[in-house]
Amino acid sequence: MTSSPSPIAHVHFERNQCTRGDRDAFSGHRRQVTELIANTASASHRRLCLLGVGNGNDVDLEFLASHFDEICLVDLDAAALQQCVDGLSMTAASRTTLRDGVDLSCILSQLDLLHAEPSVSEQTLDDLALLARDLPPQIDLGQWDVVVSTCLLSQLVDSVFIAVGAGHPRSADLVVAVRDGHLAQLAALAGDRGKILLITDFVSSDTLPELRHVSADQLQSLVHQAVANRNFFTGLNPAVLLHRLQKDSVLVKPYPVWRWSLGPRCFAVCALETISGLPLRDKK
Repeated sequence: MTSSPSPIAHVHFERNQCTRGDRDAFSGHRRQVTELIANTASASHRRLCLLGVGNGNDVDLEFLASHFDEICLVDLDAAALQQCVDGLSMTAASRTTLRDGVDLSCILSQLDLLHAEPSVSEQTLDDLALLARDLPPQIDLGQWDVVVSTCLLSQLVDSVFIAVGAGHPRSADLVVAVRDGHLAQLAALAGDRGKILLITDFVSSDTLPELRHVSADQLQSLVHQAVANRNFFTGLNPAVLLHRLQKDSVLVKPYPVWRWSLGPRCFAVCALETISGLPLRDKK
């Protein structure tokens, strides 16, 4: 984390505070996420790393502790991570470690500088895009049997928009760099033959109002049509994410999209599971 308070981090901290203690709003989403993560456990996959877990509202750590011997929770927000472990049983708590203050974008301090600048040069953006793709993660590499990104990618993308504005002509380029850097980060963190589970929201009822009311049996069709119409968060087209992972990984398994209602908004969430083997970039 930056040595002085980060304006962009502060936005994310405030969002965490708004949902702190509101686990009921996450209940259906939490069941989906927890089941997918638990299903990655096996005799050879007992060490779990959860990235961007925030308050832990979208995971049942007590349940996951019955499937994994070691769980590492990683986030920038120390207060949010503490919420994750408050109330855990002694067994679950003993299996859980916290890594707070970790900038999972790897470029937060640079984004803060952009946020403070009235104009940004093309060269600065080019250099930052290279950093976003190539900086190694700030936690142990290759140590984890299962690495999960829990609806973090959309928040990393949003940090770019906070920094330069959604209307900036180069914002999409920087978003793609952050996205690709995150995919590479997942591969770097997973050990040999480790599993990677990427979970991300990719469209909301703001631009797809039918999402709130469509029947369950029509949900897949609705979101597929939305993607075909280019109605998704910038950089988070599920088809592109799938292609990007398939390009460099041994196997990619997509899961059916589910719906996550949170206050006045509803999100479509996708999940992609892959096995580490052919890394998304050479592991450092």
